[in-house]
Amino acid sequence: EPRQFQHPRTMALQHYRGSLLGDTLNQAMQELREQGKLQDDGIEFINTSFDSVTSDALAGAGILLKDENAALAEWYSRTKINIKGHLNMFRGVDNVWTLLVTDAGLKVEPGNEPEIRLDILKIIAMQKQ
Repeated sequence: EPRQFQHPRTMALQHYRGSLLGDTLNQAMQELREQGKLQDDGIEFINTSFDSVTSDALAGAGILLKDENAALAEWYSRTKINIKGHLNMFRGVDNVWTLLVTDAGLKVEPGNEPEIRLDILKIIAMQKQ
């Protein structure tokens, strides 16, 4: 079956499917498919919706503009995360950047929490459109 062309932005959004939430959603959809309760077109619709909604939510503006999230907006405006480690890989393709940091340390400021240590940290970032 020939592959259909996908817009680079669509392809870039699909990386959220590899998150814990995306994996869990996929497992649930596969179970529904095996039970005959969900077809391929429904799975594609759900995946496309998940990609779009997750991207919009993580962009921050949609969440932060709501009145009930004033405390979150205030925290977001004053908080930063410092990342230290060894940059092993950097790749930028179609406005999507992938960084692979080894022996990483993450520190949320301001905050009293200890530094989070990770053997490997993978960061995927994309230009806001």
